[in-house]
Amino acid sequence: MPNRPSLIQTILGRLESALTSLPPRAGKQTHELISITLTTPELHMQRLPRLDGNWFYWCEPSRQRYLLGIGEALRLTATGEDRLSRLSDQFEQQRASWHHLDPDTCGFRAAAFTGFAFDPNDPMQQNWAGLPNAAIFFPELLLHQTPDNCALTFSFRHAAPRRARLRARHLLQELTDSLGRNPEPSRGPNRLARTAAIPSYDEWIVQVNEATQQIRQGCLDKVVPFRRISVRADHPLNPARLMASLDDLYPSSLLFSICLDNSTFAAATPERLITRSNQLIRCDAIGGTIRRATERNEDHELGRQLLNDPKSRHEHALVVKGILASLNAHCDKLAAPDSPALKRLRKLQHLWTGISGELRGDTTLLRIASDLHPTAAVNGFPSASAGRWLSTYQNDNRGWYTGAAGWLDHQGDGELAVLLRCALLNGESAELFAGAGITSESCPIAEFQETELKFGTMLEALEYA
Repeated sequence: MPNRPSLIQTILGRLESALTSLPPRAGKQTHELISITLTTPELHMQRLPRLDGNWFYWCEPSRQRYLLGIGEALRLTATGEDRLSRLSDQFEQQRASWHHLDPDTCGFRAAAFTGFAFDPNDPMQQNWAGLPNAAIFFPELLLHQTPDNCALTFSFRHAAPRRARLRARHLLQELTDSLGRNPEPSRGPNRLARTAAIPSYDEWIVQVNEATQQIRQGCLDKVVPFRRISVRADHPLNPARLMASLDDLYPSSLLFSICLDNSTFAAATPERLITRSNQLIRCDAIGGTIRRATERNEDHELGRQLLNDPKSRHEHALVVKGILASLNAHCDKLAAPDSPALKRLRKLQHLWTGISGELRGDTTLLRIASDLHPTAAVNGFPSASAGRWLSTYQNDNRGWYTGAAGWLDHQGDGELAVLLRCALLNGESAELFAGAGITSESCPIAEFQETELKFGTMLEALEYA
């Protein structure tokens, strides 16, 4: 990185020049948001740096695409059954008064981060208290990075050049300082001790047996209970090192992390809820899981078994059916292959079906998400019956686990990922979450073992956090 004081001064000069080019009335109303994007090829982010305060991180390692947000220019929130529809309305109102300048014509759009809990009525208490039920966060400073370019977007609730310059200087100082630090060396593998498990093994066996019995009685077709474990390390867990480990270990996953009021949540998920690009959308249907093997022939045989397993194929078909039904109200054209493929991760392989569609009209991404979520992959099928079962037999709030998070840009495009393979960090402690899809043929012990495999994703990364 070039001399940091000189770089900061240069960027601030370009920012002030852009501010003076705004229309005279822009930024004078309190509800307006001004965003200015400047190319900054001098900056480069290899991994999530260590930051203070509130920050937001989205990464696609396989495509080397990164978004890093610092601070909050604005936050929109909602809760309750219609939370995503109301959040969508708030976002559309804000978009109407969101002014974006791209003086360098770099092509990056101003963007906000978003995330929401599994349950629209989750009170977000205890360890989840730092996170809202559903929100959109407009960062004050957003770093966009692709293999070909890097840019910064500054966002302000006002356009007063002096005040904007002072805040921008502080944010730039924080960002360049963090990017300029040498990576913190790993302390070697953490010794992680399990301190709690909810439900217990015996309670899990009872719950799954109850679920399979009700499924066989025709009360529902599938339900997805979850387990939560707590672990403690021998030193405070470092989110930057955790995300670096996930980047290395799970390059084909979508990585997301957020820190609000010292609460840090991280996920390395294989499942896209929805991506919108103009009128085109894409969704992932994932359901059906088996382990990986180190020996190549055994690994291929395990994949073949999964593809031909009636229980897994039935579970997967319910996920596809539910997603197609939800999208049908919004799309003129939908496409999905007749048979799933394998999505191979480091320790697991899943049945995966890619679904695409062409939107009808100007439906917003969040309104589509409102109909999609929760999918049968994380809740069950039919959705209402599965939800009632979970409310009756699992009263432990999930928080953001199996909710969704991602980004939205000022043109209405964006991407949301289902929040799987998650950890909620608090000092030396972390809570991890994993679920399993239960159908009529489920074996409680096998489903327990599947959740253990899923815990392995984050446990392995936490060893180096």
